[in-house]
Amino acid sequence: MSIVVIEGIILVPSVMRRERELLNYLRSLSTAQALGRLDEATLATLKDDMLINYLQGIQINQVILGGAIYDLEGTQVGGFGELPQLTLAESAQGDRGDRYFRRQQRYDAPWDMPPLRDRYVLIVRHDASGVQREFFAFIGRIIGLVVIISVFVTGATLVVLRRLVIKPIMLLRQDLITAGQAIGDDSDTQTLAFASLPYARADELGDVIAAFEQMFGQITTAVATRKQSEMRFRTLVEQAVDAFFVVNAVGQIIDVNQNACDSLGYSREELLRLSVTDIQTTHSQADFEALWRQLRPGVPQTLEGWHQRQDGSGFPVEVRVGLLVLADARYGLALARDISDRKVSEAAQARLAEIGELAAMIVHEVRNPLNTVLLGLNSFRALELPDRFQTRLDLALEESERLQKLLNGILMYSREPALAVEPLEINGLVQHLATTLGHELGETQPPLRVTTLPYPVAVSGDRDKLKQVFINLISNAREAASDGVITWVVRPPETGQVTISIHNGGEPIAPDLLPKLTQPFFTTKVSGNGLGLAITKRIVEAHQGTMTITSTAAGTEVIVTLPLAGFRLARASGVADRLS
Repeated sequence: MSIVVIEGIILVPSVMRRERELLNYLRSLSTAQALGRLDEATLATLKDDMLINYLQGIQINQVILGGAIYDLEGTQVGGFGELPQLTLAESAQGDRGDRYFRRQQRYDAPWDMPPLRDRYVLIVRHDASGVQREFFAFIGRIIGLVVIISVFVTGATLVVLRRLVIKPIMLLRQDLITAGQAIGDDSDTQTLAFASLPYARADELGDVIAAFEQMFGQITTAVATRKQSEMRFRTLVEQAVDAFFVVNAVGQIIDVNQNACDSLGYSREELLRLSVTDIQTTHSQADFEALWRQLRPGVPQTLEGWHQRQDGSGFPVEVRVGLLVLADARYGLALARDISDRKVSEAAQARLAEIGELAAMIVHEVRNPLNTVLLGLNSFRALELPDRFQTRLDLALEESERLQKLLNGILMYSREPALAVEPLEINGLVQHLATTLGHELGETQPPLRVTTLPYPVAVSGDRDKLKQVFINLISNAREAASDGVITWVVRPPETGQVTISIHNGGEPIAPDLLPKLTQPFFTTKVSGNGLGLAITKRIVEAHQGTMTITSTAAGTEVIVTLPLAGFRLARASGVADRLS
């Protein structure tokens, strides 16, 4: 097939050239025969209708079906027989001036007749059925020749390749299967005989066969070496961070790594004289035997315990125990990790949780009497008070309301954000909030420039909580930027998450203050309580997102990343319509 395709591509130009030769021959032959029947002197004197009647005599030739006569201005004077489809204007546009109609088996071409050259142009229609027959006959001869060459070359090639290439490759394939089965079955590979080795000639295929034999020898050597060493040291890593212990069925320690020695304060020789219960003081021998009966190959178990050092001190550990089967022996492989830092961290987190619960309780206890105080103070607004007492009343109300906001913020921060998750189209949410916030802008507020994506991007989140996040960030940006433009941009999603950035052109924030901005009760504002950004960050993290703050001479930027929703974005378009 390759030969046929290549020969076909090569011979296409010759086939088309043959067709053109046949058409040129048809025109030359018909022109010569027609001029033999016409009197040039008579042609030179005839005009228009008389010329047309006279030219009808050339239809005696069977290949001439008709013609059309044009004057030098391009006007058709007349015609005879089957009129040509080719016009004088179309003839002037082509390179050759003629046209071949294959389906109709017609050929239209202008004739160059010296008696008419300076007065008329004659376009003649020819019967091209003979050209088509000769054309297909030529194609048939070409195809036959190509097929004969292809069959001969293919047959000769197969005969040669079967001996030189195909048979050695098939033998090499069988040898590869045999070698794979021998290695997989762990059988003796020294007695294997490969049928492809006699074909290891000094050529590329011979190089492949020789490389196979060399590779097989290397594999068998590596397997033999690994069998000698993996009995004891296959999973033992001396420089591992965790302590490694290899024990037998009765709990005797038979091997350890250096980290085990360092963490317990024993030498290697001293540890090999001990058992599991000598260092694992929270488990008895009966506990070890029960655990051993539960172990299964490939199913490790994790438990916590207490390792005792040689000096009597100890530390908490997390031990991952697995069953290791080597030949006919069964061993326990234990990886012990010191979890002292984790325990300290867990205790600290538990303490913080207690403090948070206490703070929430205190806030609840304080809010009720505070609300009573506020009701009482508000009731004094209806009284006619002297200016001094009115000033004190306004100050008391202002401080009480500030205290109420602080208590609400503390209560919100102390609780884990409870999310009412739903599919949200982030572009629609941003546009909706931007429209709402834009109505609240005063003449002194910096303008808000919003850029969203032209296609829907869906996240799973709490609509009200995310509104709170963005409203707080936009409010902070307005307070920090007295002039300039606040930009709010939704960036194209990357690696499964979408990024929303809010940038203002205010004064830069000192680098040492940036990490403190999201800490509770830290604020750079005169009237702030330092809980806004802390609560905002907790809400973002509750959505499995992140919030970062950067500040340069060009201004301050807050970047919020949210994971994309786990459903098709095409469905989010309906959400976008509802939001807009």
